[in-house]
Amino acid sequence: MSQEYELSRKEFLEALVASAGALAVPAVALGQDGEEGVAGLGPSGLPMRVLGRTGEELPVLGMGGSHLGRVSTEGEAMRMVEEALEGGVRFFDNAESYEGGKSERWMGKALREVREEVYLMSKTTARTREGAKRHLEGTLERLGFDSLDLWQFHSIRDVEDVDRGFAEGGVMEYLYEMREAGVIRHVGVTGHAKPEAHLRALHWFDEGMEFDTMQLPINPLDFHQHSFQKSVLPELVKREIGVIAMKTSAHGELVKRGICEIDECLRFVWALPVSLTVVGMDSLEHVRHNLALARESEEMAAEEMETLLARIESDQDISIEWYKKV
Repeated sequence: MSQEYELSRKEFLEALVASAGALAVPAVALGQDGEEGVAGLGPSGLPMRVLGRTGEELPVLGMGGSHLGRVSTEGEAMRMVEEALEGGVRFFDNAESYEGGKSERWMGKALREVREEVYLMSKTTARTREGAKRHLEGTLERLGFDSLDLWQFHSIRDVEDVDRGFAEGGVMEYLYEMREAGVIRHVGVTGHAKPEAHLRALHWFDEGMEFDTMQLPINPLDFHQHSFQKSVLPELVKREIGVIAMKTSAHGELVKRGICEIDECLRFVWALPVSLTVVGMDSLEHVRHNLALARESEEMAAEEMETLLARIESDQDISIEWYKKV
């Protein structure tokens, strides 16, 4: 690796780490004073950040809905949500496509008594206004609520796919309509296939079709191959769009293949200017471990990030991040 590339990587990381600090919620906003509290920590001890232009202050750890629907019983799912709530998690992710609707039903039931205390998100795979309408009706029925905090245009695949969603009669038209009606508070876009698709969505944002959040895969290996964190993340920061990180361990592959520990993955992502991470957890043990990690781990400095990236550079293999389409 050339010295020039080393320098550019170092400068890039330092710039991103510096911008991450701007997302931390100040202590005064949390009702803490300088002597009794720690800036950026919520009442549960989880670090808090601002979700971009929404102004929402949320813990950096969010709970994924897909994995929740895969646990063996409804009772186990309920206990996992309860444990996450007790630990301070307030952002709950879901989608109409997860586990045939089971994920939304179980999560809705688990959050029934605390709806006003959480930030609830779901997503639609529809590409048309009519399809989105059907999906939202089903989502609200399964969750058992009459509104969402965030609803997202889900799983964008390429430039053409994005253009369909933003065109007249497309899914985004209905998202904006529901935001105007107050059925959803914020709208967003998600995907993990190609950075070019996310950049195309930002083209529409700049044309006046603005959205509040974007969900994208970010992990240490992403830096080296078809990178979202290098091409998309800085553009989101510029526009103050809330950044929701997913695939923080490449859907578990980085850990399974011995490339990174889960602690390294999450600490790396939290050092970047993301608003929060949505983490798939499929057991109480995983919930407890991730809560402890978010609460107790030290921030990863740019130098440590650079060392990690250099260590895993030779592991580049697009099959590890199988969800990316090249």
